[in-house]
Amino acid sequence: MEKKNSGMGLEEISNIFLSTKENATENLHHAQDQCEVQETVTVRKKLAFYDDENVQKNMARSLAKHIEKGYNIRRIYLQKNEDISTSGSRIQRKKKVIISIKSSN
Repeated sequence: MEKKNSGMGLEEISNIFLSTKENATENLHHAQDQCEVQETVTVRKKLAFYDDENVQKNMARSLAKHIEKGYNIRRIYLQKNEDISTSGSRIQRKKKVIISIKSSN
């Protein structure tokens, strides 16, 4: 089997930095002094509640707990379903409300 060139041979390496284990910590601190490090970590969590008689209370309790921990609300979707039956007619009504932050531009 022929090995293909990955595009980076030894002739392309212009600088190699080697250090002993004792100097590694010192070199790391020295390198950090010469550059700015920015680290971004994104954590996403999905919460799903079983649909029982307490589901609305459990969701509201979880929302309140996360707000107390310092989470910010960006957007909330609410939906209300109504089924109105009278003699001779039936009306199904869905109401949706979106609560969100509007930029102050």
